[in-house]
Amino acid sequence: MSGFEVASVNGAHPSPSPGAAAEDERIRELSGMANVAALTFLAARAVPLGWVVGVAGGVPLARAAQRHGSRAGYAAATASLVETMAIMGPARMGIPVPHAVSAPWLGVLQRRGRSLLTLALAGAAVRTGYYVATSAFSILVLIGLDAYVGSYEQLRQRLGFLPEGEAAALWLTVVMLVVWSLGAGLVQAWVLRRGLRDWDDHAGQGEVDPDSATPKPPSPAHPRAGLLVAVALVGFAVTLSGTDTWILGGVAVSLAVLWVVTPADGRTLGRGLLLALPLALSTLAFGLVGGIGSDRALRRAARVALLVLIAVWVHRAAGSEGLRDQSLRLVRRLRRFRTLALAGAVLGASVAASDFGGAARRLGRRVAGTTRRPTAVLDAALAWLADESTRLALPRAGDGDPAPETFEEGRTAPDPVIRTSA
Repeated sequence: MSGFEVASVNGAHPSPSPGAAAEDERIRELSGMANVAALTFLAARAVPLGWVVGVAGGVPLARAAQRHGSRAGYAAATASLVETMAIMGPARMGIPVPHAVSAPWLGVLQRRGRSLLTLALAGAAVRTGYYVATSAFSILVLIGLDAYVGSYEQLRQRLGFLPEGEAAALWLTVVMLVVWSLGAGLVQAWVLRRGLRDWDDHAGQGEVDPDSATPKPPSPAHPRAGLLVAVALVGFAVTLSGTDTWILGGVAVSLAVLWVVTPADGRTLGRGLLLALPLALSTLAFGLVGGIGSDRALRRAARVALLVLIAVWVHRAAGSEGLRDQSLRLVRRLRRFRTLALAGAVLGASVAASDFGGAARRLGRRVAGTTRRPTAVLDAALAWLADESTRLALPRAGDGDPAPETFEEGRTAPDPVIRTSA
């Protein structure tokens, strides 16, 4: 049997086998690393020089891969992204994803003693693939190739030295993304090596927080979270199917009705509109400058706004617990893939261990006590990452909390629910 099971006779934990105990310890460590990575992605929006903190978000995921291998690193990365999406919402995931996807690979390379340049190139390769894929979706589906190329031609006519044509516009875009990725990859590699170098010196060495409370168990998910997520997916598909007025109008009316009959509110709608406005305006600008006509440009901008509002609505209606629950269910349906099976166990443990409020306060105190220089803020964040990875880990069995059932190599991960015999 994998993991621990609560005994009904005297409430004691039976002794696990050595292999199960080692696996439980690995899940415990990975849960802390996944938790602190997710919290870092969230905290990057709330602290001074938050972009410095955001770059550090991949360090615990690289540490997971460095210590436990690539499968464990990507399992922790998957769990951290699910947790981030559940709290922040699906409309704001563009920044965490490239950090989380590239960091485990860099952790494996660091374990093998590769150079800083090798790490930078590896991170740049992953980022280039991600940026090219997302840019292709934006250009071909949202903005429209005709509007994008038309805008490029307007720029070319002003500058005079750029090559002409659709292929030139697309290739120059790829070149710009590669250059950006190389710079970002170099910064990421330097930050990861800096954080991994001193990880053991900071892990579990922070001062005791008198305000830190025992993490509360997660709230129950919305009883109809699955239905709400399904409705949102249908809404995405219909909205992406075209820009005809009847399609966009139908989606807008349906979304307005959903906003009224579900636990969404006007305040959330206002935040959604603020989030959608810059994206819609940029899409409109591409269309107008590209010469596709105001009608088509307005309809494409409206579609972008509707996509963002659907994402904001489902986050508010289903709640963080609902999105987390549905994501965990999906991961476990794919448990034939060993990395996702491990990710399901890590995510279940992470949910039980979360104390994001206390961890955020400790980060605030660390950052507030440093000078406002990027390296000082970065070092404070890296020390906090290592320390919080132990604080946010699931307690060991026998520490007052039961351990979850865990994943073993070659086996699937059952739901992390403590069972009692009849």
